Amino acid sequence: MGSPTDQVAPESYLVRSPFLAWRVLEGTAVIISPQERELHSMDEVGTAIWQMADGTRTLAQIAQELSAEYEAAPEEILPDVLAFAQSLVEKELAFVRDQPTSEEELEASWG
Repeated sequence: MGSPTDQVAPESYLVRSPFLAWRVLEGTAVIISPQERELHSMDEVGTAIWQMADGTRTLAQIAQELSAEYEAAPEEILPDVLAFAQSLVEKELAFVRDQPTSEEELEASWG
């Protein structure tokens, strides 16, 4: 499994925290953090990033996929993707790893 890190970089793999409950309702990701009893909701682009944060794509790959969907150059989108990923990491809603990592592997590492 990828080593733990909090360094968000284009080559980082973003993986959602396995300790959250979430759903997409009417195009908006709604995330519940049971420990903090907080509710987080995301806009359309944030929801797209959240759904792609399965640990199989780097942040650069996520920016590439978004660029096709939103008709913008990946290099224009990447800074926003990195900033959003950093905010997810800071809130412990997601983690970054240096290699592909599934939510199950992440959960097992806390075992």
